[in-house]
Amino acid sequence: MKQRNLFTTWFLPFSLIASLSISGCNEKPAVHPEGPVKTVSVILPKDADSVMYRIAEILSSRIEERCNAKVTIGGDGDLKIGLVIKPGIGPEGFSIDSVAGDHLRIAGNDTRGVLYGVGKLLHNSAYSAEGFTATKWRGTSIPEKPVRGMYLATHFYNYYQTAPIREVQRYIEDLSLWGVNTILVWYDMHHFNGFESPEATGFRDRLRQFMETARKLDVGIGFTMIGNEGYANSPSKVQAVPGRWRGGHYPTDICPNKPGGMEYILKTKSQFFDWCRDLKPDYICIWPYDQGGCASADCQPWGSNGFVKCAKGISAMAREKIPGVKVIISTWYFDSTEWKGLSNLLARDHSWADMILAEGEAPGKEKFNLPMVGFPEISMYNTFPWGGFGATPLPNHLQGQWKKVQDKLAGGFPYSEGIFDDISKVVYAGLYWNSASPVEQTLREYIAYEYAPEAEDSILKVIRILEQNHHMRWWPGELDGVKLLLDWFPSKNVKPQADPDAEEAYAIVKQTDKILSERARKSWRWRILYIRTMLDAELKANGGSPNQACINGFKELMRIYHTTEKSDPVVKPPIPGTQND
Repeated sequence: MKQRNLFTTWFLPFSLIASLSISGCNEKPAVHPEGPVKTVSVILPKDADSVMYRIAEILSSRIEERCNAKVTIGGDGDLKIGLVIKPGIGPEGFSIDSVAGDHLRIAGNDTRGVLYGVGKLLHNSAYSAEGFTATKWRGTSIPEKPVRGMYLATHFYNYYQTAPIREVQRYIEDLSLWGVNTILVWYDMHHFNGFESPEATGFRDRLRQFMETARKLDVGIGFTMIGNEGYANSPSKVQAVPGRWRGGHYPTDICPNKPGGMEYILKTKSQFFDWCRDLKPDYICIWPYDQGGCASADCQPWGSNGFVKCAKGISAMAREKIPGVKVIISTWYFDSTEWKGLSNLLARDHSWADMILAEGEAPGKEKFNLPMVGFPEISMYNTFPWGGFGATPLPNHLQGQWKKVQDKLAGGFPYSEGIFDDISKVVYAGLYWNSASPVEQTLREYIAYEYAPEAEDSILKVIRILEQNHHMRWWPGELDGVKLLLDWFPSKNVKPQADPDAEEAYAIVKQTDKILSERARKSWRWRILYIRTMLDAELKANGGSPNQACINGFKELMRIYHTTEKSDPVVKPPIPGTQND
């Protein structure tokens, strides 16, 4: 396997590069073995805590599962990799160098820095039957944006809600190795009949396991919540007044201005904060819409009136029960009146909020006197069902999206409905780390690590073709009955696009499949890419209608996503005759 020595994604802002040693610049002579080794020893400081040990375990397991090498923590090995904390590098930054005593040393400013340095090592090393060949990359890297999160939407019986716990835990670990420093999830109350219901308890237990996985790596956690969300059995006397809803509405939502309404909201939030207090969440993100809202005269305009009443009360309670927690106020689906109203309110008093969640349409942060974080769409963009056709890489779109807002935002939480957008998550993690880093370098690092270094050029071409051919799909009679009133829902008049080069993309992945390791060939990351190219080619050849090969591909996607009979059509691969089940 070829050795990697690339300028990859995690680099300092250009203004700092000149003062630090980066790959290929003033690189120290390597003292570790140049070729593959059979034994690796990970060396920890004597005072290493549980986080450092967990990072070492992940480093060990990731190497062993990819090549014929044995890794131990401590002891001797053909290659020694030291993990140390070295304050002064910069928050969450790391360096990789050759150091006397260890063959290779990863120094982190803090434990997160060590974690991200380990990710850099793993993503740029080579793996083969001959053993493990450590990267030649040397230098220091510090993240640009302080908030590099991912929002894993835990609803609709999607992957995050239905996959085996260990699979999701492993996925959280993988995201963290790419530089993600916060995992955000949602406790969707409207599904449950109260806090103590068995279904609610089981769901919270699942979320807890996700959050504990992140905490074991010193990765941040957060919970999103609707400002006026209620349980399925919320009293009718305090329920919100229906109106013009934005993005969705459930009759369980609460009016904060009805007698007992605000009390109900705070009581249910108090139960949740008591439950998660020991996890010490870093963020509570409060949402106005989708679902949420109230059309009563006392609550309008919702975003700068009723919602603010809810958010202030929830913020005060969160800070009381969870010392140090930061409160993020979402502006999702705000109209111009709400923007202006909230801006005026925060100009007078922003003590109840720490950040604003907005995207490119938002006013500049000087209007709020608060930092802003983004919520980029990486799952639903111009496709339906979400992930229903396999991998959805959109690197050029995402880079263009980020360029419009990168100077306004302190980072963000890309919105994900599953694992089909995995490449897009990694692209955004790289952009949050360094806005100036070319997306192509991120993709090369990803392809070499997850597939094979030899496939970089060919799979880059495939990704470009897939993005070019990313569009809505529909076939006669199949989606007519799906009861979703969405502005962007595909019309009956949609015809299959020509999908230029779809056949070439499919031919490339079939040829690449032959050179991959067994691990890579069977991995879900490869299979969702393979299936996507197959579906594009077969649907094009059949005038947009699925044949048996397509149906088999959809069924495999269902197995990968762990789709169940409860899964919503929005996250269910579109096997003919099943979307309305």
